[in-house]
Amino acid sequence: MKKKLSVGQIFIYIVLLVYTVFLFFPIATVLVTSFVPTEELATSTGFVWGSANSNLEAYKAIFLNDSYRDIVGMPGLVLGFINTMWLTLIPLCIGLMTAGLAAFAFSKMDFPGKEKLFKFSVIIRMIPLGAFGVISYVFYSNIGWTGDSGFLPLLIPGMFGGIGTMFFLRLFFDGIPDSLVEAARLDGAGFFETFFKVMMPLAKPAFISQFIFGFVGGYNSYLGPMLYLQNQPKYVTLQLYLSQIRSLFPNAGSENIYSAAAILGMLPLIVIYCFMQKYFIEGITVGGVKE
Repeated sequence: MKKKLSVGQIFIYIVLLVYTVFLFFPIATVLVTSFVPTEELATSTGFVWGSANSNLEAYKAIFLNDSYRDIVGMPGLVLGFINTMWLTLIPLCIGLMTAGLAAFAFSKMDFPGKEKLFKFSVIIRMIPLGAFGVISYVFYSNIGWTGDSGFLPLLIPGMFGGIGTMFFLRLFFDGIPDSLVEAARLDGAGFFETFFKVMMPLAKPAFISQFIFGFVGGYNSYLGPMLYLQNQPKYVTLQLYLSQIRSLFPNAGSENIYSAAAILGMLPLIVIYCFMQKYFIEGITVGGVKE
């Protein structure tokens, strides 16, 4: 026999349903608009919700009528996606290892000034580094990391890992029994062998959740590419391309092209979350294994 829902539960479900509708309505609007023909959008005086003549015209225009094809030899959306991938994944993967090694050292090793150094790192994390954007640009300009080398400020610093990632991983490592590390050392495992063979497998959910956070942040990054890659078409990122979409397709009725570009830009994030949501949720909710 099914349990009857109380009035309170029904109210909560209704509120959640309404919230879900409001949450997905903008995405649904963009998706529908991307299939509306340009002629209908250009001649309409109001919002067009769908069309009987829906087609893929906007998606074809992005790949066939993009001026980036004449400049760099491929559609800007494709080039932006490729550049975003390597500018995000290279520093993210290396930085995760760096932050993980630092977190392991802070969690399971004893060395002079460990806690003071950790507290100092946390204090630095609280400083709004975005306020130093101009200073950073001047510094990188002085060492030749702008212009044709403008990708270096977006690539190299990230390889040293993030303090926030290190802080999160240390909390996870603190929940792993010290006895496992001691057992590995008695078996002759060194620092790196213990980290890669013992700690990383146990902390896989934590690493994956941090990977998702880092990937989303890098994928959506706009300020850094705008500062260092604005005048470098060959290094255009996806967010830079999307910010230029109105100037690339200025004709009336091009809202379907803008919408199609936004949908294509969202797809990678949706796919990654669908495949990794299990690990993401586990990494957030689980604090490690117990003694």
